[in-house]
This record gives sequence, structure tokens and C-alpha cells, in this order.
Amino acid sequence: MKVAALAGGTGSAKLLRGLKAIGAELTVVANVGDNAWIYGVYVCPDVDIACYTLAGIADRTKGWGIRGDTFHMLDLLGRAGTDTWFRLGDRDLATCLARTQLLREGLTLTGATEAIAEKLGTGSAVLPACDEPVQTVIRTPEGELNLQEFWVREKGRPRALGVEYRGSGKARPTARVKEAIGEADVVVVCPANPVTSVGPSLAIPGFIRLLKSARRVVALSPMVGNSPYSGPAGKLMEAVEVHPSSLGVAKMYSGFADAIVISDKDARMAREIREMGLGCVATGTMMEGGAGEARVAREVLSA
Repeated sequence: MKVAALAGGTGSAKLLRGLKAIGAELTVVANVGDNAWIYGVYVCPDVDIACYTLAGIADRTKGWGIRGDTFHMLDLLGRAGTDTWFRLGDRDLATCLARTQLLREGLTLTGATEAIAEKLGTGSAVLPACDEPVQTVIRTPEGELNLQEFWVREKGRPRALGVEYRGSGKARPTARVKEAIGEADVVVVCPANPVTSVGPSLAIPGFIRLLKSARRVVALSPMVGNSPYSGPAGKLMEAVEVHPSSLGVAKMYSGFADAIVISDKDARMAREIREMGLGCVATGTMMEGGAGEARVAREVLSA
């Protein structure tokens, strides 16, 4: 089965592993809203999480970066007086250095990502949602923060007043993304933050139209009750005036999704979700270990 997975963050990584484990012919369309210039290199956290996950080198304990990575570069930068709040490991830095060099040589972000994915041995295509720069900006009482500043540096503490996908109006889905979504038997929206990991892609003109034309779109909710499994999804959903629950996620995706898989703890929401015109499956969505990841992947593809 050909699967195009819209991915971003640690929850997505678990489902990607599950999809790969059950033999899906997988293409990942990765969020670019987290991308930022840090330490002089272009960092693409969600693109890299997908690459490291599929290459089997991701740090599963932290949920980001490369397993066993060291931080000598940050130690020296800190001694030199640089603020090192963004924890970029030495091998992770090497990926970002390679990307930065490829971009300076004239490659698009898609071209650079494909070159890196091939060298890492991902076995599946990893595509940025677009080649143009798009940045998620959080409005707070203290001013505007990009997502890395809001979540990593400030640990998600500021009150979120609103969210902007800066640059999205000038972006377009790439030809490779159009091809992946058009050829997929199923497009899977991974259990990522719907505001900051999926929202930047949806904000790209033409992207929702692509999803509406897909054969089938199935989402996996990242929520249990009024809270996400991890991350600031609840706070940011409230900032865009969406109820922080699987019901809220369903409303955000109802314009293009055919079905959504939610936690069995939220089964009471299934009827209202179905009334929106979406199929709804309530099941255990906690992905514990390889068996759990594979089980949930099968549930999603059959929803």
C-alpha cells in the first residue's frame, strides 16, 4: 500500500516506525514550520526526525536527535559565551552543516533533503512540504517567538495569543509532494501537533486542495481527553480558538479528512465526530514499543 504521511515531531516518529514495520510503501511529507537558522546552520527539526527515525538512528528516549550523540560543539560554544539553549548534538549538527552547504550550492530544500536521506539510508522518501521558507510564529504578551524559542527556550510557558505561518502565502507544494499525495492509496495525518506540525503545511496555498483530491485521508489524533500525549498542542489549539481535544482536531481536519482514529478513552466523542461526516475509530492509541506502533499503524490504514 502506498502511504503519504504528513509528519512532524515525536508522535509522528512512532507512527512512521509502525508504518514502515508493516511494510507500507512510505513517503513522508514533513513539516517545515519549525525550520530556523541556529548556530549559523539551517535546522529542520521535523525533516530530520523523520530521516533519523526511518534510518533507525533516532534517539527514542529524547524523541529528537541521534542516538548516542555528543555535545562537544555546544560545550565549547557555551564556554565562548554563546547562549546554547537549543540542544543540537554534534552528529545532528553535521546533518545541518551538510544541508546548509547543499543549499548554498543551489539545491532546493527538497533536493538537499533527498540527498541527505539517501546517505542516511532512510529507505523511504522524505520530502519537505515546500521549498520556500515558512516559519511558525507564536504571538505572546512578551512579543513574537518562533516555535523553537517558544517551546525549547521558553519551555512553552508564555501565554499564546495567536499563531501565524509566516511566509506560507508565497509557498507552494512541490511537484514531489503533489506526486506523493496523488499516488498514495492513503494519506495519513500523523499524531502531530495540529497547529504547529500540521498547520504550516495546510496553510500553503493549494495544499488542502491536494488533500481533498487524495484517494483517502486518515488522521490519528494526538489527544487524550483535553491533553496531548506530549508537547504544547493543547495550549496552541486554544490560541487558535479550537477546543483541545480529539473533537477539536476532527473539526480542524474535517474539510479534507475521510476518517480519524481517536483514543478509546475518548469514545464518547465518536458520535459527534461522525456527525461531521468523518469516519471515526476509537482504539488504544498509545504506541508502546514496536508491537504497539505496528498495531496502531494497521488500525490507521484500515480506518
